[in-house]
Amino acid sequence: MLKFNFLPKFSIIIFCSFILFTIIGTLSHEFGHITVAEYFGYETKLNYGSMSFFEKGYYEDENVKEIENLIKKYKLENYENWTNDLKLKIEENNLIIKDRYPRNEIHDLWITIGGPAQTLLTSCIGLFILFLRRKTRKDQFKLVDWLAVFMSLFVLREVFNFITAIYGSMLYSKSNFHTDEFRISRYLGLNEWIIPTIALMIGLLISCYVVFKIIPIKYRFTFIVSGLVGGISGFAIWLGFLGEALFNS
Repeated sequence: MLKFNFLPKFSIIIFCSFILFTIIGTLSHEFGHITVAEYFGYETKLNYGSMSFFEKGYYEDENVKEIENLIKKYKLENYENWTNDLKLKIEENNLIIKDRYPRNEIHDLWITIGGPAQTLLTSCIGLFILFLRRKTRKDQFKLVDWLAVFMSLFVLREVFNFITAIYGSMLYSKSNFHTDEFRISRYLGLNEWIIPTIALMIGLLISCYVVFKIIPIKYRFTFIVSGLVGGISGFAIWLGFLGEALFNS
């Protein structure tokens, strides 16, 4: 049920909160990958929208450093304009590195699972807090309830990933997507859409329950509108320029 009354001051708070929690959700998702990778003994690096992991000693490897120096000097975005000699150096070093540091597919699978698992765990913790406070919040929806709402809505990431994949598939005929859920499907030998579809259903169930059953009716319409704009803005701001600026500063 919705009441189409818009609350301007509340809208600003929700808009800014969605931007903040989108950034927090993105980074905490990557820490989910990192936690599993470090459990297996890998060295890890966090980036603003991704993470990387390699066996110990990888980052000090001479061949790795040579590739990094070439990329810094000649810029990877200009790779098509590199001379054949430079491209050959990159290819030769890559072959040496792949042979020296072979990938473990079982580890890769669990590390890939770590991100969505962290997102879902955070969402479940938020739901659990809301469940514990189901009687208390009837009198007044307090800050802890709003925090629990935002935690439970971390699962909207699954909805966003699915929608962007559909968009890419329909508009650009893309396939072989690189988001975690698609990769998990491929690791398991399934059709690549199976895990993303399951994740989408979980995301929709949790988010619809929270929005239409938990959030008070008087705030609901404003929350949906401001949350939609704030969530999209959060991704655009963080992945568009702010994340790169902070991590490369």
